[in-house]
Amino acid sequence: MLALIMAVLASLATVSGSATALAAPSMPTRSTRQPTNPEVLATVTSVTPDTVDANGTITIRGTVRNTSTVPMTWVQVSFWRSRDPITDVGSLDSVLASPITMPVGERWFNEKNEASLDNITDPEATQTFEPGQTAPFQVSGTAKDMGLTTPGSYLVGVHVQATPKGRDRMTVGRARVLTVVSDTATKAQLTPVIELSSRPSVGLDGTFMDDHLAGELTGRLNALVDAAVSRRSTVVIDPALLDEVTSMAAGYTIDGKPGTGTQAAKDWLGKVRPLLSSGRVFRLPYGNADVVGAARAGRSVVLSRTQTALTSDNPASSLPLAIVDEAGALDRRSFSAISSALHPEVVLSAASSPSESSSVVSGTTLIPLTAGLLDGGPDHATSTAQSRGRLLAQTLLNSQAGRHVVTVVTSDSDLAATEPTSWLTLSPLSTAVGTPSITSPLPASSTVPTSLRGSWWTDQGDAARDAADWGDILGDAELARTKTARTLSRATSVNLGSAGHSQWLNQAMASADQLLAGHSITLHSAESFVMSSSSNALPLTVTNRLAETIRLKVVFTSENPQRITIPATPVVTVRSGETQTIRFAPRASSNGVVEMSAQLTSPSGRPLGSPHQFVVRATRMDDIGWIIIIISGAVVLGATLLRIHQVRSRDGTGAASLAEELSEGLEEATEHPDEGAAPDTPATAPKTSTTPVTPGTPPEGQAETRHASRPGTSSDSRTEPRSQSE
Repeated sequence: MLALIMAVLASLATVSGSATALAAPSMPTRSTRQPTNPEVLATVTSVTPDTVDANGTITIRGTVRNTSTVPMTWVQVSFWRSRDPITDVGSLDSVLASPITMPVGERWFNEKNEASLDNITDPEATQTFEPGQTAPFQVSGTAKDMGLTTPGSYLVGVHVQATPKGRDRMTVGRARVLTVVSDTATKAQLTPVIELSSRPSVGLDGTFMDDHLAGELTGRLNALVDAAVSRRSTVVIDPALLDEVTSMAAGYTIDGKPGTGTQAAKDWLGKVRPLLSSGRVFRLPYGNADVVGAARAGRSVVLSRTQTALTSDNPASSLPLAIVDEAGALDRRSFSAISSALHPEVVLSAASSPSESSSVVSGTTLIPLTAGLLDGGPDHATSTAQSRGRLLAQTLLNSQAGRHVVTVVTSDSDLAATEPTSWLTLSPLSTAVGTPSITSPLPASSTVPTSLRGSWWTDQGDAARDAADWGDILGDAELARTKTARTLSRATSVNLGSAGHSQWLNQAMASADQLLAGHSITLHSAESFVMSSSSNALPLTVTNRLAETIRLKVVFTSENPQRITIPATPVVTVRSGETQTIRFAPRASSNGVVEMSAQLTSPSGRPLGSPHQFVVRATRMDDIGWIIIIISGAVVLGATLLRIHQVRSRDGTGAASLAEELSEGLEEATEHPDEGAAPDTPATAPKTSTTPVTPGTPPEGQAETRHASRPGTSSDSRTEPRSQSE
């Protein structure tokens, strides 16, 4: 009925611009209030008791604050209520979506001792409520006196009236809150699933990036564990949280200083370990990774990483897997991908309509989450009182409709909102299964945004490559693979929110960034090297100032590879704090000076830091060069002998004469090693031939030609001796 009345009122409203004026035009809606209008913000901080029977008295406490720019007099807070019970979930949804002025309702002035009124300033207007001023209030009303006699859910709240300076008396503020009036027949059941997870705090190298867990282990997480034990609730726990708390219990540091949560970690683990064997605990994907967002994006590698990250020494490794989708982003395709890859035992999803029962698909039980149960009350108010009122009203209405009410509890305020009452009982998750349907209640496709979007996938891809190179350098491939999977799973954590993934990942990858930048690894060498042979072994030194042992090599680049090249060095291991000499062997094919660069790299070739420049000077030929010279000399000598032989054959000169002239030629070459001697350098007189002249001696010109072939003689010295011999 209330939904129908509100619909009629809305259809009769007058539209002015983009704002909607309701049935009472003197009461502007929240959306139509102008900043210039005098206004007081009323906040409900508690409703006690949170549920009453018809004879009970409801007390509302809160604060009012003058948010206008003018002072006000006679500021009065009065109890307000709507006498129409909210009868179904649809009506509740209408109330939650309605403007603050609907339904109109009534103020209550008739409580004994005027308990339904609270004058913030005196009615005589001798006091003023100044801009920015805040004051507490308390008003009360008895349910049956106010007309709240039918058991059910109701809207109650406060109205604030005042006289702003220069204005008539008017309503300047409102607040609404849900409550339940019960009787002996009122019954409802709630399944709160307690989630033990937190924002990740460990980076790639296993060090803690902050100490926020120290406070949570004595606060929120401690309260959740205590409630899980006392309520015998179903629990889902992040294995990454167990890894982090276990590390804290063993002693840890933050920026080199001892962490403060070691004892708290020991105490918390002492409570959790018995809980893990209770049969009421499921494990979440490692890091509470957003596997729904990953599956929606088709990133199956994210799903497999959550499995790699979970090792057998984790206390949760043997627990059944649960997937929690509070955002309601799951659809049939992503559900199928998750079921195939991870084989969860149960999936809790707000995407599944609460009007549907649980379903079993591919061996996985899908249980609907009741959406919005802990989102706060009307007008987006999120105080503990508002959350409690909505949960009680919504749980009652769903239970009356025969629906299981399942929600996920993650905070102290959630615990307060889900406390049992005389008519509200808490039950484990097994009671919400019922008779499963084989038909999936999920949508075929979902448009609900996930937290993993935008440039996130590029950031994660870059981080995955950096982490692989980081592991390659550290040399323990299996450990690096596990740490990489843990870091990248944590980076997709639901607890980080859509804006926090990349920022957290950048911080978590700091150790890899430092290593790959080469800031703590130094390469030393001389500015130049001189090669005395073709393949000298020359030294470089590498200093490792990191805390870890590393594996690397040196790769060289030549400015003139046709003249000198240097092969990459073998992979070497350099321990923490060690300086190690690495030998490299240049290869020279000719003499000369060549500029070189040496670059430290990972074993797979990832550059580390900046290259180092130096010069290599080759001053001698290698063995191959000498072989080439000898062969070339032999070819020249052979050609010379052949020519002499041909000339002697024509001249008829015998073999003895040929041998003698060859001997003379060699002797002269020895005596005159420098053909290019200066003109004033004394020259040894050439020996004249003693070979007898035989008949048929060629003309003088021919003899001159023959002797001209000898080195170290002039044409005059050749001709004159020849004539004397004749």
